[in-house]
Amino acid sequence: MPARHELGPVSDRGATRTRHPTRALFPQNRTSRRNMADQLRLQIITPQREVLNIETGWVVLPGSEGELGILPQHIGLVATLGSGILKYGAGTRTSGVAVHYGYAQVHGDEVIVLAEMAETAEDVDLARALNAEQRARGELTKALSLQMAEENRMRKYEGKLRRSLVRQQLANLSES
Repeated sequence: MPARHELGPVSDRGATRTRHPTRALFPQNRTSRRNMADQLRLQIITPQREVLNIETGWVVLPGSEGELGILPQHIGLVATLGSGILKYGAGTRTSGVAVHYGYAQVHGDEVIVLAEMAETAEDVDLARALNAEQRARGELTKALSLQMAEENRMRKYEGKLRRSLVRQQLANLSES
C-alpha cells in the first residue's frame, strides 16, 4: 500500500500527486468558511494613545504606495503608511481617521495600525487646520523662491568654473 503524504497520496515513484494542491495546503470546506458578514478588529495606536479599537466590516489603508482594501480573511501583510484618511465601515456606511505615517499589520481578521499621528474627526479643529495650510503654503513659496535663487547662484559659479577650466586648457595647449 502506498504511503500517504499530507499533500495527497504518494505514488510508487515517490512523486506527490493531488488533484487540487491548493485545497490540500489550505483545507477549507463550505461549512468552515466564514460569512462575508464577518468583522475585522481594527486597532489604531499612536505613541500617545489608542485612537480606535472597534469591529468593522472593511478597512481601506492609506499605504505609502497607494490605498489597500482589507476585508475579513485577508491574507496577512505588513505595509507602510503614508499620510491620508484610513477609511472603515460596514456596508455603505463609511467613517475615517486621519493617519500620518506608520505601519499596518493584517493578520487573520485583525488590522493593527501603528501610526506616528492619528486624528478622528472630533480631534480636528478646522479653523486651525486652515490656518496651518496657509502658513505652510507661505513657507513653501518662500522656500521655493530661495531654492530658485540658490540654483541661479550655483549656475553662475558653475559657469565661472567652466570658463576657468577652459582658460587653463587653452594656456596648457599654447605651451605645448
